[in-house]
Amino acid sequence: MRVGILDAGVVLTRLSPRRKGHAHVVKLMGGAGRTTRLILSTVNLAEVLEHVRGLAEAAGFDAVGTLRHLGVEIEAPDVDVARGAAQLAGIDDLSLADRFALATARVRGGRLYTTDGVLADAARAAKVAVTRI
Repeated sequence: MRVGILDAGVVLTRLSPRRKGHAHVVKLMGGAGRTTRLILSTVNLAEVLEHVRGLAEAAGFDAVGTLRHLGVEIEAPDVDVARGAAQLAGIDDLSLADRFALATARVRGGRLYTTDGVLADAARAAKVAVTRI
């Protein structure tokens, strides 16, 4: 099975039908016939939780439960991923969360799915397979 690493922007796009690329992400996250294992780093999960905090407080929205229901695996970074993220610190305009998403894709040998053009460019430069949504 192939591995896909999600950045926070992809998850937020799935949660908001008004966002550009929503239909593409719905298809990516698909159903039972999905052939790609989708992984979200806990670092990127923190970014998602930050963005949906108001909805969680106002309406009891459970982002973690929703992601699990969609079959997204939430994975804590290991030492190799942390080192990889640290090595990417010299790339301008990449947040720490972006660097963790890219490092996770690199270490896991997976495709990075992102809504961020700068991150997509950095992935290409690092020879990591990437799909910009």
